[in-house]
Amino acid sequence: MLEYFDDPAANAKAFEDGWFKTGDMVKMGAGGNVFYQERDKDLLKVGGENVSAKEVEEAALTVPGVAQAAVVGKHHDWLDQVPVAFVITRAGAPDAAELERQVIAACAARLADFKVPRAVYVVDAFPTGTLDKILKNRLREMADDHPPV
Repeated sequence: MLEYFDDPAANAKAFEDGWFKTGDMVKMGAGGNVFYQERDKDLLKVGGENVSAKEVEEAALTVPGVAQAAVVGKHHDWLDQVPVAFVITRAGAPDAAELERQVIAACAARLADFKVPRAVYVVDAFPTGTLDKILKNRLREMADDHPPV
C-alpha cells in the first residue's frame, strides 16, 4: 500500500466509499459462495468489444506444446488494442513459428475472430512481482516493443 501513502490522487482513484477497489471480478454461486473470475484490468478492449484474457489463455493452453500462457493487449492503431499471447513451452514443443501457428489455429477454432491472438511470443519466463504474480503491465510493454501486428 506504499503507493497510496501520502498520495491523495492515487487514493481517490483506488478507494470508493472507504473501500479499496481491487478490480477483481467475481461471480456469486450457490449458497453464497464467491468465485473469482478475473481482474477487470485483464479485460481487453478490441475494437469496442470486451475480450477476456483468461478465455484466450485457456484456448492457448489446449496446444500440447504450451505449458503456460498469458494474454495481453498490444497497441493497434485502428482497433486500439489486439490480443497477443506470451507462452512458455513444454519439452518437445515445435519451433516458435509452428507453435504460433498452432496456438492461433486452436484459438480460431474455439473463439470469435476478434479474440484470436494476432501474435504469439515464446518466452523462457514471465515477469513476476511479489507473490509470483505475472506482471501483465510488463508483458504489455514487451508486446508493444515488438513490430506492429
